[in-house]
Amino acid sequence: MSLPNPVPKADVSQTHPRDWSYVSEGGATIVFSYVGPPSKEFSGTVLRLRKITAEPPPKQIYKPLDIAEGIDQASSEEDDGYDTSSSEDEDEPDDPTIAFQSRITSKLIPPEHLPRLEPAKLKRHFLEKLAKRGDKKRPDSRKDVDRIDTRKKKGVIATDLIGGTGWAVEIK
Repeated sequence: MSLPNPVPKADVSQTHPRDWSYVSEGGATIVFSYVGPPSKEFSGTVLRLRKITAEPPPKQIYKPLDIAEGIDQASSEEDDGYDTSSSEDEDEPDDPTIAFQSRITSKLIPPEHLPRLEPAKLKRHFLEKLAKRGDKKRPDSRKDVDRIDTRKKKGVIATDLIGGTGWAVEIK
């Protein structure tokens, strides 16, 4: 049984950037934990956001999972890295981690034991403010290399597994 392909329902832009606290980051994503007022939608979650290179023109950062999911790197490398679209409602594919959980992990592990992974709506002004707040806590060595991709229209809302009572395993 595979998990249904979720549609963005959580509009993170309806929260305030101060409701999110920088947690950590990897090579391709940066993670913020929800610390705002109690929320049925966001309490106990983290927001995972894609990063791009800091050097102009910005380029999407690809990791093995992205390649396995079939993201076309060649077309991205020809792109100048700047969003020229006029519609905020244009469709954008879900983050590859959501597809990976739906198509792979859910076949190995019962869905009730998997963390929540859902696409979340994003808006540029929210991401710009969040990036500014997050940069205050990011290591200088990271800030020199990459930054939040403020052009993205989707992020990932996931279960916050930090400080829980069980144990967690990351499958890459």
